[in-house]
Amino acid sequence: MPTYVLKILIDMDAHDDLEARQIASSLMQSKISELKGVRDIVLNAQRDKKSIHMLPDGTFPGQWNKGAQ
Repeated sequence: MPTYVLKILIDMDAHDDLEARQIASSLMQSKISELKGVRDIVLNAQRDKKSIHMLPDGTFPGQWNKGAQ
């Protein structure tokens, strides 16, 4: 049986990286964490071409990665 992946992209406006992380964390804790099967969450800044991975509990274990697509 094939496995399918559902990607949900949410546009959010933030003044800086910290505010973007806070908004994403709040969304994760209040809405998305209720979804079953969440295995990869990425906060992506298209304009700056960078991204950071987020855990299902709303925390960010690593650093921003440059060159995100």
